[in-house]
Amino acid sequence: MRDLTNNNILHIIKDDISYIQFKKLLEYPEIAHAYTVGLDNNMRTFTSKGKNNNYDNAIDKYKILCSDIGLDFERCIRASLNQTGDIRLVTSRDKLPFFSNYIQSHDGLITDVNNINLITNSSDCITFLLYDKEKGVIANVHSGWRGTYNKILETALYAMANYYGCKFRDIMIFICPSIRECHFEVDSSVFKIFKYRFGNYPDIIREKGNKWHINTVLLNKYLATDIGVREDNIYDSEICTVCNSDTINSYRAHKEKFGQNAGIIGMKGKVKCLKKN
Repeated sequence: MRDLTNNNILHIIKDDISYIQFKKLLEYPEIAHAYTVGLDNNMRTFTSKGKNNNYDNAIDKYKILCSDIGLDFERCIRASLNQTGDIRLVTSRDKLPFFSNYIQSHDGLITDVNNINLITNSSDCITFLLYDKEKGVIANVHSGWRGTYNKILETALYAMANYYGCKFRDIMIFICPSIRECHFEVDSSVFKIFKYRFGNYPDIIREKGNKWHINTVLLNKYLATDIGVREDNIYDSEICTVCNSDTINSYRAHKEKFGQNAGIIGMKGKVKCLKKN
């Protein structure tokens, strides 16, 4: 497997699991995180019809990953990724682990609770890992092109501010591997709605023949900085899943045989206990 390490990320390559980590986020020992890579690491467990035939293998991989980065697999929870643009606050009252409490109709998870580990999956869509060290709040947000169009990252940032008192300038955003402008080709229907809503932003749409390429990563950076996120608090893996489809699962490259990658983030510490009434 090729080493994907660059200025912003480290690539951890092991026999049983491989993943990337952001160098900046590793500076905070209270946070554990990873984004899986490697075609042997298919983290897909469900289809629209329920468990798929990769379920047992994926669960084993999740357990290995959690053990490797110091998180408790039994304290994980995951969103269903229905391209809704909706965000869910995860509290101490939520049942864990994720495979017995598959949160429906949410593409982003936020918590301020230690030892609740947030998971989203992707095959080309953007995974955003967010952390505000001042308030002790994390988020894991999945954004396909519909999520980007619906400004799900902005929704997550406002949720962190409104529910937990986070200040935009304190929030760090980590952009995991995803399809990039070079391969995100769309037809006229998608081009038109993006042009209508985001046409004022420079360099997000490029015409190539009778198709258009949209830079959803750049667009999300614009949306974040417009509301006060500091540009130097945005850390991009700068990895295209399609360009690196020999190493990373990609829906566009692998078609019906696609696997899924997993992004995970959690805060270590004592579990916050609920007060009894």
